[in-house]
Amino acid sequence: MASKDICKSIMVVEDDDDIRNVIVDLLESEGYLTQAASNGLEAVNLLKTTERPCLVLLDMMMPIMNGRQFLDFVSSDIHLAPIPVVIVSAIADKTNTEGSVAFMKKPIDIDVVLKMVAQYCK
Repeated sequence: MASKDICKSIMVVEDDDDIRNVIVDLLESEGYLTQAASNGLEAVNLLKTTERPCLVLLDMMMPIMNGRQFLDFVSSDIHLAPIPVVIVSAIADKTNTEGSVAFMKKPIDIDVVLKMVAQYCK
């Protein structure tokens, strides 16, 4: 990291390979470090073994562990609960996003994603 006040690491949790790769490529082209997971369980395991990201971009509909289960797990863990989570989903609505800091509807707007990331990864 360039400075102890700057966090440039973002986790993308998305089961659709194409969407996940597009988001990762976009973020990396903007200078962010990314971690990618194809479901909530994979993301939880990454969070336990790697440096905490400054932000998690989370899909809701995934196999193995969905977004709601991921949010419940993270919010119950004292070390993981402070990590801001932004829901990025085609089907979720704001009534099912408790535990997240924001909600973005798919298809995503690149400018909105970058503004959201900049807000949490200063």
